Amino acid sequence: MKKRVTVLLAAAAAILIQSVIPTQGADIKLPEKIQKSKQIIFCTDVGFPPWEMLSPATQKPEGFDIDIAAAVAKVLGVTSTHKNISFDGLVPALQAGQCDAIISGFYDKPDRRKVVDFANYAITGTALIVKANSNLTLKTLADLSGRKIAVGIGTAGEGLMQETNSALKAGGRPEIKAVALPTSAEAFQQLAAGLVEGYLGSSDQAAYYNKRNPGSVKLAGPAVNQFPTGIATLPGNRELHDAFEAAITEIRANGEYVRILKIWSFEDLAL
Repeated sequence: MKKRVTVLLAAAAAILIQSVIPTQGADIKLPEKIQKSKQIIFCTDVGFPPWEMLSPATQKPEGFDIDIAAAVAKVLGVTSTHKNISFDGLVPALQAGQCDAIISGFYDKPDRRKVVDFANYAITGTALIVKANSNLTLKTLADLSGRKIAVGIGTAGEGLMQETNSALKAGGRPEIKAVALPTSAEAFQQLAAGLVEGYLGSSDQAAYYNKRNPGSVKLAGPAVNQFPTGIATLPGNRELHDAFEAAITEIRANGEYVRILKIWSFEDLAL
């Protein structure tokens, strides 16, 4: 009899503990649509390695953002999927309901905050990437006056280049010859072929490209700006935004965030 009472007390204690300690993500509320579908659809420009790209082996998305999205979704008890959208079409696609959120190396900039909310998970910047044997150095973007430089369409770099060109024009100096391209892969191809003198991209991309093509590129100088990078949601979808913030806090606490940073050598980008 005594043994049976002990077993019953142990079982009761286990039930009590389960009721007090919530399971992972159980106390984070998701929009009903996502609760039913059990998936979060992200709009992602899958052409921005190492943040996101197609695996040569599987032709499925992989990269830092893909891993972050999967980790966040796991905490929330759902799965993550990615819809490939060109970078300049990310916000329109989100507004049109083609996805639930954006994850795509998406800088948290003041002008973007006018149309979306951000749950941030990294900090990065824009820098000039040049060939390893280039003597081009950069202190400010004005140093690129008259030079032919690749930049991603719709990126922070393109906006900076446009602002710089306006100032150069006003000062009577030659503008930067901007070559706006849809993907970073195309920018690196043009750089390798000598069609442009540099590529204004994310500062971390040079290290990734050198891993694949050792000693081929370098940074021409320090980053010309620095922004948080986050998951973007529509302002009216506060429930999902709050869920993302809670999930990011969770993966930072449980070690998954650090593990993903190390996979992609992104330790310097940590919040």
